[in-house]
Amino acid sequence: MLTPSVRLLGARRSLLALATALDRSRWRPVVLAKEEGVMTEKLRAAGIATRIIHFRPWRKGKFLVFRPFTIWKLRRIARDEQAALLHCNEIYPNPYAVRAAAPLGIPVVTHMRLSVTPRQTRNYLLDRANRIVVVSNAAGDCFNHWPDKARKVTTVYNGLDLDEFAPRPGARAQWRRRVGVAEDEVLFGMLGLISARKQQHVAIEALSQARREGAPARLLIMGEVSPREDGYNRMIRALVDQLDLGERVRFEPFQTDPVPAFQALDVNLLISNDEGFGRVIIEAGALGTPSIGARTGGIPELIEDGQDGLLVEAGDARALAAAMKFLCDAPLRARLGAAARDKVRARFSIQTHARRMEALYDEVVAAAGRSLGPNAGFVSGNHRTVPATAAMPGE
Repeated sequence: MLTPSVRLLGARRSLLALATALDRSRWRPVVLAKEEGVMTEKLRAAGIATRIIHFRPWRKGKFLVFRPFTIWKLRRIARDEQAALLHCNEIYPNPYAVRAAAPLGIPVVTHMRLSVTPRQTRNYLLDRANRIVVVSNAAGDCFNHWPDKARKVTTVYNGLDLDEFAPRPGARAQWRRRVGVAEDEVLFGMLGLISARKQQHVAIEALSQARREGAPARLLIMGEVSPREDGYNRMIRALVDQLDLGERVRFEPFQTDPVPAFQALDVNLLISNDEGFGRVIIEAGALGTPSIGARTGGIPELIEDGQDGLLVEAGDARALAAAMKFLCDAPLRARLGAAARDKVRARFSIQTHARRMEALYDEVVAAAGRSLGPNAGFVSGNHRTVPATAAMPGE
């Protein structure tokens, strides 16, 4: 598996979950990462091999000189590991993977977790991958212009380790005390990158409006600042002061273990203007916490409006404020949260996801005319750390 990043955000959490859930009697995951980090530590603790390889940004001209060596090194690792398959956890290492794999006759599977433009499709050589895995039907719409889309593009929803995302006694009360939220207040939360795409400013504006209309609402924003978005981070913090929200908005750093934070929330928010899947929706749902999501990307495929969560238009602070007020009703939250929990357990377990991915691997390997011996190797690629039969990182 190849990964372009070791930051434990949604794409890498999905990779970690998949790598640990693969049938080890048939697949031997090896993750290729750009550098050491929390993710590589977790992989090794789970008995998954990792190797370090520096995938420099494919599209930056100053790194052109490094391409031949990186491709050669990836090809050598694939040969040494007897890889049956290369799996890119995101699109960025795909050009390295397809060029390294071609002389060896090894198929490449590439995960696409956010929407891409036709130009990106060309620039990252996505048409040369044997199979593209999209995380929602909406994400797959990016390939509607491909005449062979039905053959090359497959939707596989992400999965969750339900044992990991099980309620922990006392976690809710402890976290709420830590952030200064009373039990009779309704805590809304956002977990993920602080980024204009995630629309934290819309949540802050909606909170201000909901409170003016009497809602006992608070907002918790957790995550690291997206690269090159320090200006956005400063803007949303200034907005909190401008709207005189003070401690009613709390900022917390990135959470390596998000379970206690999700338990502390009454409602999860995912209101991005572009989202391929929305992993935090199923993570919150597994703990019985309902979500308000934007009608963008794959989010409507995870939330049935009014049944297990609420949907609003992206960027509409007024509509979000109304939804937040609506979910200040505790019995309603409990009903939606219970339905969300049931849906996650029925449709989004990591076992379901892993079996679907294994079936896809079998199909792709067979179509490439390769045979699977016992304990077949599997190389996956992303930008820094990814698990699969053999995974690599890229930058």
